[in-house]
Amino acid sequence: MHRRILPLALLSGLLLLWACSDSSTDPADGPASLSVYLTDAPGDVANVWVQIDDVLLAGQGQPLSILSEPTELIDLLALEDSTMVLVDGAEIEAGTYSQLRFVIGAGVLEATDGTVYAFGDAEHPDGLSSTGTLHCPSCAQSGLKVNFAGGLELEETENAVLVDFDVAQSFGREAGQSGRWVMRPLIQGVITDPGDLDGPGGAIAGEVLLAEDAEGTPIQIPACAGEERSVADFIPMATSTTVVDEEDSEPLVFAGSVSGDGTAGISVLAADTYSLGHAETVLLDGFQLVWVASVDPSTAAVASGETTAGVTWTVEEVRCEAVD
Repeated sequence: MHRRILPLALLSGLLLLWACSDSSTDPADGPASLSVYLTDAPGDVANVWVQIDDVLLAGQGQPLSILSEPTELIDLLALEDSTMVLVDGAEIEAGTYSQLRFVIGAGVLEATDGTVYAFGDAEHPDGLSSTGTLHCPSCAQSGLKVNFAGGLELEETENAVLVDFDVAQSFGREAGQSGRWVMRPLIQGVITDPGDLDGPGGAIAGEVLLAEDAEGTPIQIPACAGEERSVADFIPMATSTTVVDEEDSEPLVFAGSVSGDGTAGISVLAADTYSLGHAETVLLDGFQLVWVASVDPSTAAVASGETTAGVTWTVEEVRCEAVD
C-alpha cells in the first residue's frame, strides 16, 4: 500500500525550489567541522532509492560543496530506524549559514503494485524495468532546500546535523493517468550533538484510538483500494506555531507515523509549540481514505532533545471513496 497526502496546506510546503539567497551573518575566524547524517521518516511506498550528487552549504558567499563524491542509490526506507553518514567532518568556516541544499541526480520509486518509476540514469537495484517517469522539479539543476529552524549556526568545533528525508510527504503524487509520479521532497534538519544521533531533536508521542459506537464497539476502518486498512494508515501531523521556514516564512509541517497497535510518533522536531492535527485525506490507487478525527491536546510544546508524550488522536469516522 502507498499513501499520498492530499491536504493543500501540506502540499504547499512540498515544492522546494532554489532561492538565490546569499545572506550571511557573523562569520567567525576559525574553522568548523560539519557532519551530515541522513535518516528517513516512514512512508507507504514499496521502495524508494535516491542518488545524491552533491550537498551544498549556503549563506556565506557562493554555495559550498561539502559532499566528496556522488552517492550510490540510497535505500531510503532502510533508514527508517537508523542513520547513515552522508558527510563526514567537512572542514568549513565557522559562522551562521542559511541552509543546506541536496542535489538529487537520480531516483527510483517502486509502487506496491510492482510498477517502477525512475528519473536520471537510475535503474532498479533488482533489475526491474521502469514503467513510468519519476518527475522531480529542480532536483538536479539547483538542489532541494533542507529546512532548519533559525538557520544553521556552526561553531569552531565538531558540528553535526541530522537530515530527515520524509518519504511520507515527498513521494507518490501521481499526475493523472500520465504514467508519471512527482517527487517533491520535504527534507527537514536539526542540529544535534555528534555523539547523540539516537535521540536528536524533539518528538511527540501518543496513540491513535478508534471511537466507539453506542454499543461500545470500536468503529470499523473499511478496506480500500483492494486491501485491508488500519490505524497504521492514519497520519498524525504537527505544524510549528513560532518557528518558520526562513525562506518563505511558512510554518514547518511534520508528518508522523502510527504502528498497528495505535502507537503514534512525530520526530526530528525543532523546539517549539506545535499545532496538532492529521492528514484528512490519504490517496490510494484510485481511491482515497477520508479521516475524521480529533486530537487531545490540540497543541504540544516540544523542548530540544525531549519527547512530549500523552497525545491522543481519536478517529471518529473513516470513509473509502473512489477518485478519478
